[in-house]
Amino acid sequence: MRIDLKEWQDVGELPEFRDNPFLPLKSIPSDIKPFIEITDVSPSGIRIKAKNYVGILPVSEEIIITVNPKAPVEDFLYILYKAQGRRVSIKDLKEIVQAGRRYAKEHPNIFHFLIYALLVELEKIKSFGFLKTSQYYTQNRVIKGKLLVKETINGWLKGNKSKVVCGNFELSKDNPQNKAIKFTLWMLLSLYSHSLIGEIKNNFFEKYRWFESIPLAQGIEFVDDVEETITYQTLPNSRSYYYDILNLCMFFITHSTLDYKSAKEVKVRSFVVDMNKVFEEYIYSVLREKLNERYQVKRYQKRPLFDNTLNYEVEPDYLILKNGKPIIIADAKYKSEPTNDDFYQVLVYADRYNLTDALLIYPSWSGETFTEFFTFKGKQLNLIYYNMLNVENSEMDLITTICGG
Repeated sequence: MRIDLKEWQDVGELPEFRDNPFLPLKSIPSDIKPFIEITDVSPSGIRIKAKNYVGILPVSEEIIITVNPKAPVEDFLYILYKAQGRRVSIKDLKEIVQAGRRYAKEHPNIFHFLIYALLVELEKIKSFGFLKTSQYYTQNRVIKGKLLVKETINGWLKGNKSKVVCGNFELSKDNPQNKAIKFTLWMLLSLYSHSLIGEIKNNFFEKYRWFESIPLAQGIEFVDDVEETITYQTLPNSRSYYYDILNLCMFFITHSTLDYKSAKEVKVRSFVVDMNKVFEEYIYSVLREKLNERYQVKRYQKRPLFDNTLNYEVEPDYLILKNGKPIIIADAKYKSEPTNDDFYQVLVYADRYNLTDALLIYPSWSGETFTEFFTFKGKQLNLIYYNMLNVENSEMDLITTICGG
């Protein structure tokens, strides 16, 4: 059974569970408990509610819960990539989204949507070719390329007088980028084959066979190389279509909770994106990128909470400076609604930094960005409800609120 929820949605809100909102379970696996909320228990089972985690949560052998983002898919991907420090635009991502759009009704969760998008993007390799990189090879006996004198003499001294060692550069598909793609396909086939049926599973096997000449990575040591490729755009223009493929591969690999021992011993506990951390890093990326030259944003400037002790420290998400002087303490909270604890926390931050202005940023799905203002003990507290349905416009609204137009 696959259950598709949105962030913060209760299972009882789904039509098929309105009469009986309890899942036939006695407990939730311990590694899954942090990602969902148990709202009620009865003799017939457990009632659950999604939290701020997007992904796949296998709660039993028979039941898989998929939590989807409330934001549109292109906005979700945009926020995710910006949080990772990548310079992207919504326009850049619409091609990826369009690739999976026609399957959205049949497969309404984010996981299946992006699987289809990955398979469609991989078709470009069939059309335009594999990425090949120059590799240096050594060969024995075959005279090809540059004669390696030192290696040949060493062989002779060891008694192998018939051995000649040569070296040459050749183009090869065996590179970190193709390893990442093969590993992703293998992982998805191995770990989520129960979710893949019919044509989609056959499509996966076909794509996997394309990479049969490339050794399956025995770990994920290729990740750093691939991240560098994406960040610095180091691929030749003729292979630029690899960027969309690699972005999707990194999404699946880096957000899967893998218990990895070897290529034959892999277990997945969950596939989870912590949207609170993503939202915090995304807002930081927006502030760093779009504030004008008079403003600066810093992260995690620790100060002792009480004088004369370092046992307790305050850690605001952002400290905003104007002309080098701190002016605003800000926190981003990816929550369905504010709490009093949020207010007290950011006011303590403002007091410790001796600032009068504090800012709290929350997601909103109302269709617009709007702001509320409060005054408490001489502190000005601003609440920005950040429209997640049009994040590019929301970015400018956030900067206008901070800079005053």
